[in-house]
Amino acid sequence: MSDLPARVEERRLTFPPSYRLKRRRLIRSLFDRDRDDVQTVTTGCVRLLYRVVEREALGHDVPLQVGFTPGPRAESGVERNRIRRLLREVYRVHQYTLVDLFVCRPDALILMVLFRGAPEQADDCIERDLPRALERVAASFKEGNEGE
Repeated sequence: MSDLPARVEERRLTFPPSYRLKRRRLIRSLFDRDRDDVQTVTTGCVRLLYRVVEREALGHDVPLQVGFTPGPRAESGVERNRIRRLLREVYRVHQYTLVDLFVCRPDALILMVLFRGAPEQADDCIERDLPRALERVAASFKEGNEGE
């Protein structure tokens, strides 16, 4: 572990409440089909909806806010909570894929993580697909910065 830069070793893999997407108007804006600034990435059982907003709109000085939804196939509350917990845990471990891109920018990212698979397969497919989807979102911003 000594080959990692000191900054990476000191990272805390926490998910504080200020990073959670809670404002209804921001959540609704991600699902508004008339908006052309909402991007989407689908990888396996996970779909990500995201857009860039001004930091003042978030109410906190954070690089991004994220929300999670288990999808309509999880019928019981127990299933919904378990899927949401899995999504949060995998995101928490891989969050710096996106946080590093927005920490020095004046704007922020809002992100909604949707689970689209069968609840029985949630353990395997979330761990496999969510990190890949986050990498694809990060790659879209890296490509966008190179063109500027």
